[in-house]
Amino acid sequence: MQKRWPTIIFLWLIGVLAAAQLAKFSSIAPLLRDRFDLSLPEAGLLISLLEVGGGLFGFVAGMALGWINYRRSLLAGVAILAATSLLEASAASSTMLFAARAVEGIGYLLVVIAAPTAIAAIADDRNRARALALWSSFVPVGIAVGSGVTSLGVASLGANGIMVLWAAVLAVTIVPLLRLHLRTGDNDSRRVVLPAPAAWVSTFAFGVYTLFLCALTMLLPTFLMAERAAALNEAGLVASVASLSALPASGLAILLIRRGQLSTGRLLMIAIPALVGTALLVPLALARSSDLATTSILVVGAVLLSGLVSPLMFARLPILAGAESPHDPRIATANGLLTQFGAGGALIGPPLGGLVADEWGWTALGAVIAGLALLMLAGVALSEWIAARSSPIGA
Repeated sequence: MQKRWPTIIFLWLIGVLAAAQLAKFSSIAPLLRDRFDLSLPEAGLLISLLEVGGGLFGFVAGMALGWINYRRSLLAGVAILAATSLLEASAASSTMLFAARAVEGIGYLLVVIAAPTAIAAIADDRNRARALALWSSFVPVGIAVGSGVTSLGVASLGANGIMVLWAAVLAVTIVPLLRLHLRTGDNDSRRVVLPAPAAWVSTFAFGVYTLFLCALTMLLPTFLMAERAAALNEAGLVASVASLSALPASGLAILLIRRGQLSTGRLLMIAIPALVGTALLVPLALARSSDLATTSILVVGAVLLSGLVSPLMFARLPILAGAESPHDPRIATANGLLTQFGAGGALIGPPLGGLVADEWGWTALGAVIAGLALLMLAGVALSEWIAARSSPIGA
């Protein structure tokens, strides 16, 4: 297994780069709003449009992965991400910018379907849950990297220069991808088998998670600049640190899994206080009376707490899906379903958050996010209950 970890980590890094493209626009959203005369909901849609491919075709892509092949899917996805970042840099109108962003979403979909399915196939039974828990951090880490690099580089490179830089970084990763050899399993992996009902509920709960996480983190720079008088680089740095706080949460999840197979009881012992705590912290962070430092601490705490749960959901997914082997097609279809709901949540989150903030204020957005955190908790508990009733393996 030790020889497989470098490949697993490389696949995770590809996911991080892909997710960084989500935060690429959030950090420069105020600049893009001025240049293209965008409203707050329109800016939110532009940010989240990267998820349009997954939101529309995630489940279908998961079913088709057995025929597409992991390596080809990854190569095509990274190439599309690089090319569309160049198109965004040269966009002369908001229409062209939105169109390039939508196509970019297809590249993102190809990466985030193929990488976790390949990781599940590469890892052995003893380490698969840990490897998938690591993969689960690719979005918050990617958002942190995207926010940090973009915020630090925009002063010297400008908005267009930053997008060219991201295109170059993505293009460089194509070289090691061309040399990567991934075993795709036997012909059985090309069957289309739907995941068990518990996986449907769990992936829906994950979609709720991405909805409130992206609404919070993607709109955070705009909120801090408008309500806390933060500079652009300060706002981007806070958003980066907040997103990165999910990484130690993933590390803790991996440590918990090392001590034995993750049980339903252990999952709920972590999920209940973590998500209730999230529901309490976010409204306080977005309250009118908070200052910049308090807001930053509260947001970091909320993202860290909710980030304790998502890695455990990834680790449990093959079991909830009813997979019987590393190449069981239920893993690919469950990952497709996870992407469908996760991308849908990320697609809806920023524009919905922007709409709520525009109509009822940022305090109302805090209350909405608190309700979504509790809804996620209900979904996690229900999925485990269904799995326990349908099979002893789910317990």
